[in-house]
Amino acid sequence: MPEATTDPGADEAIDPAQLGLAPDAPLPFEFRAGARPSPLVISFPHVGLAWPGELGPRPQVNFRRNADYAVDRLYVRAEALGAATIRARYSRLVVDLNRAEDDVSPDLVPDHPAPRPRPSTSTVALAGATRRRPIRNRGVVWRHAIGNIPLLSTLDHASFAGRIAAFHRPYYAALAELLERRRRRFGYAVLLDAHSMPGTITGDLVLGTRDGASCAPTLIDAATRALSGPSPRAADRIRQWPLDLTVDDPYRGGEIIAHFGRPRADVHALQLEVNRGLYMDEYRLELGGIPSAERIAAGDHLEPRDRAQRRLAALLEAVDQLVIELSRPREDETLRAAAE
Repeated sequence: MPEATTDPGADEAIDPAQLGLAPDAPLPFEFRAGARPSPLVISFPHVGLAWPGELGPRPQVNFRRNADYAVDRLYVRAEALGAATIRARYSRLVVDLNRAEDDVSPDLVPDHPAPRPRPSTSTVALAGATRRRPIRNRGVVWRHAIGNIPLLSTLDHASFAGRIAAFHRPYYAALAELLERRRRRFGYAVLLDAHSMPGTITGDLVLGTRDGASCAPTLIDAATRALSGPSPRAADRIRQWPLDLTVDDPYRGGEIIAHFGRPRADVHALQLEVNRGLYMDEYRLELGGIPSAERIAAGDHLEPRDRAQRRLAALLEAVDQLVIELSRPREDETLRAAAE
């Protein structure tokens, strides 16, 4: 294998050996380089649908329903705008990449030497009430799939550790390497962790910042502007912005942005949750008509005929503008000053 290119840009690559894998090992994710150097890396930890054969028979569940299905297709111009992207190949029924590697119940892995199951940090309002309930945290390995479908009763620690070593740790090592390359090149790096949320959650877009701890205010403000209204080119065709945005409510951000978001070390991380009902039929798991990158670049998607299409057009515009804002190099001194 040729030596991995370490400079951000179209020739950038990832060497499995850098991730603790055998030199000829297949990567447990798909990496796509940005077309030009930029400080931005976009992570899609929950889009994988594959099941590794070494773990035995594939569970008889709907893998798309247990994924942030196709959320990466909303970011159709990401690489062209300079963002490097990394997409999980394997289902989060193997490991949940947005959880810490020791976030597991001792009931599931009885011989784990130091399990640290985390309480949920996100809450959702109960319908018709002012009370809130925690959003369930299933941990890094799930005992049940969505719908309370059983997956495991118990798992021995050797098997658990094998999953972490093969699928979880390489993903984090790849993100660490990609972000460090950008920090060296630009003086700072930005990570956007991309997710989708069920339509039962109120709202359209949720920006997670760990209550401002994972990202400098400069970038939070830029992201909020990008997601809160049309760009100048779209203002005459989207006159009334049809999407609502909340920050850190109900999702503050998971382990990925908590782990990597270190503004004082010049690494900034944000999480974006998108309501799936904006871009798919959640019952049938059928995608709406997501236009090509060329159409979005030309603004041709901004001619909606009904409310659903208006909302999808606005969503694509918001995601596109967010990538533009976060991939645009800024003076790193400004970001450091904002984080102090």
